[in-house]
Amino acid sequence: MATWRAALAKGATLLAALPIVATYAVAQPPTGLRTIYRFTGGSDGSQPTAGVIVSGGMVYGTALYGGTPGYGAVYALTPPASAGGAWTETTLYNFTGGSDGAYPAAGVTMGAGGILYGATGGPGKLNTLGAVYSLTPPAFPGGSWTETTLYSFAGPLDGENAYGSLAVGGDGELYGTTSFGGGCVSDFWGCGTVFSLTPPGGLWTETVLHYFDHVDDQRVPADGAHPIAGLTIGTGGTLIGTTSLGGTNGAGTVFLLRPPVSPDGVWGETRIYNFGAAAGDADGVGPGGGVVFGKGGVLYGTTEFGGASGAGTVFSLTPPASRGGAWIETVLYSFVGGGDGQMPAAGVAMGAGGVLYGTTFQGGIRNATCLANLGCGTVFSLTPPASAGGRWTKTTLHGFTGGTDGYGPFGGVFMAEGGTLFGATEFGGSCSISTAGCGTVYALQP
Repeated sequence: MATWRAALAKGATLLAALPIVATYAVAQPPTGLRTIYRFTGGSDGSQPTAGVIVSGGMVYGTALYGGTPGYGAVYALTPPASAGGAWTETTLYNFTGGSDGAYPAAGVTMGAGGILYGATGGPGKLNTLGAVYSLTPPAFPGGSWTETTLYSFAGPLDGENAYGSLAVGGDGELYGTTSFGGGCVSDFWGCGTVFSLTPPGGLWTETVLHYFDHVDDQRVPADGAHPIAGLTIGTGGTLIGTTSLGGTNGAGTVFLLRPPVSPDGVWGETRIYNFGAAAGDADGVGPGGGVVFGKGGVLYGTTEFGGASGAGTVFSLTPPASRGGAWIETVLYSFVGGGDGQMPAAGVAMGAGGVLYGTTFQGGIRNATCLANLGCGTVFSLTPPASAGGRWTKTTLHGFTGGTDGYGPFGGVFMAEGGTLFGATEFGGSCSISTAGCGTVYALQP
């Protein structure tokens, strides 16, 4: 069964196809985390790879597989009317594998009027390169959501396979990345792009803002390659993102794109950090998630690998004191694997007091069911030091058991109003059609 990670392997990325284990142990989760939905693998979908968003108390997300006829789905979860009741799942759209694409590895983003935007990564029956879509809420309660395919990638120059969530600009324009395609000569499949979609006066218009295609003497994509995550919009309309590979050391980058000064100008790309610069890759390798802004314009993110133990990191990037200066990277925490967790595949969310929250895809509780005994994954927090220069304090908020609470949280967490964290696990739950489980959605109060 091909997954979007298997597709990534064609570009020699750091993500490997996941093993599907034939045994399934059922265990009760520790107190503190509530599993609010377990996917069945039917019309509701299965294997929610991405994270979720929360708006108006509703939880929205995507399932990579399942749905009708099995090309993935977009779902919503309605909270119970009274405390302790069951959440209600509604399938908002089932992908057909046609021009709308298939297998939505990316999560959804909400724009004006409650419209959801997202991307499919392919492959489908007709469109193997992915598409960008919108879902418009019904005009009356109980009505159907309306799906519109805004753009179908044709490849190779306009990009292929969008795996990250979209960012919505101030005028309603959409920004995103494709992991493949573009004009990169060092990679047969292309090194990826950054693109925009302009709202219609008729049809939506796609523009490639940047091709990851610059090559140095070692045939390495020096400005980065294969962006997996979405983008963050900064001051003045700048776009900040990560590439999972490439850069000066081949270990991935954080990049910044500045909009042109004139309507017909080009976007200017700056690599603000190249990973793999430290001895032993102690500064991290392979940022698979995006970045978030903190106080003073500091950026925070994760790398899936590298760090002191090779199990991944949480890092910060402090902007230069003067224009043209270097950004300063600091490793806030290096995972050690085992019970501590490893492979933080998603970025972090920021809560009150600058506390960071995230997930590790592996590590934590070891169980033969979970990812070939590499651990079932965790939810963690990182609390900033009380004084400058002190250590950040890491706390494991939940270790997934591989039972009804799920395992393998590939997406990150979303902090809702009131501080509750919401997220999804790709596997586990109580699904009867898959020995690996169909995945869950959870809520956790730190």
